[in-house]
Amino acid sequence: PYAEADAPKPQSVYGTSKLVGEWMALTAPRAYVLRVESLFGGVYVRSSVDKLIANLERGEPLRVFADRTLTASYVADVVEATRRLVETAAPAGLYHCVNSGVTNWLELAEELARLTGRAATATLVPVAFASVPMKAKRPQYCALSNAKLRAAGVEMPEWRDALRRYLASA
Repeated sequence: PYAEADAPKPQSVYGTSKLVGEWMALTAPRAYVLRVESLFGGVYVRSSVDKLIANLERGEPLRVFADRTLTASYVADVVEATRRLVETAAPAGLYHCVNSGVTNWLELAEELARLTGRAATATLVPVAFASVPMKAKRPQYCALSNAKLRAAGVEMPEWRDALRRYLASA
């Protein structure tokens, strides 16, 4: 997984704008910038995880990337990590803040099917990332390392546990 010290390589205008925002934010004294990825569990926006859950509930086939690597981020865990960084006066700077463990969308969908009791009936269709045209170019490998966050005393829960807690809260 990518570390904070790795050189960023944005692949779209959106990615570049996020990077410029990070640089600008980090000019403030005592600034914390937390990078998240594949965020789920928000109140106002339906995430990719929410869309997968909805399709599972409707019994629709799920077309999911079998080869796009990610580290998911549960909003409740990101909020708790942010609180801990601020309250412990951890060194300011850039942190990756994702649930621990690397996965892909197929494995994540399989876990959602299992957790929702739909594993026996779910139709999961593996899709190659390169076979899907997208409006904006996106990276195939998106996994982020939490090593710096862990060194600051903040341990992120594993992504499967985060999915289980999210489903229990809904």
